[in-house]
Amino acid sequence: MKIFLRHVLINLLVLYFTDIFYPGFALPHDLKTLLSASVIWLLLNKIVKPVIKLLLLPINLITLNLFSWVISLLTLFLLQTLVEGIRITSYAFPGANFEGFVIPPIFIGVFLSYILTSTFLNAFHSFVFWLIRKDSE
Repeated sequence: MKIFLRHVLINLLVLYFTDIFYPGFALPHDLKTLLSASVIWLLLNKIVKPVIKLLLLPINLITLNLFSWVISLLTLFLLQTLVEGIRITSYAFPGANFEGFVIPPIFIGVFLSYILTSTFLNAFHSFVFWLIRKDSE
């Protein structure tokens, strides 16, 4: 039970950070929605994702595991359909200019927004687990 609660709190933190960091991912900031989203995301990652990986194993072997991002996108899409209030939308990046380094304005469509949200969720999740592992040593 302790491990389950730890994973739920980590998922809650990761979902909250992704919502703050990436404007294309919107999540209501009430406790009920955050807790339900973190529990459902945990169940999707622990139960549904291995089943999808097993079903798509031949494609994953052929593409040398490059197809695994599609599995992450599927779990993110399932999370969005199961939890009321999660929205993944297109986003217009206004561009940036920092001491001569210019990033032009970019329109990020819905599909690319799904990819970026999945990437941010997985990166924040790995980073938090890395921090916890470093702290426990």
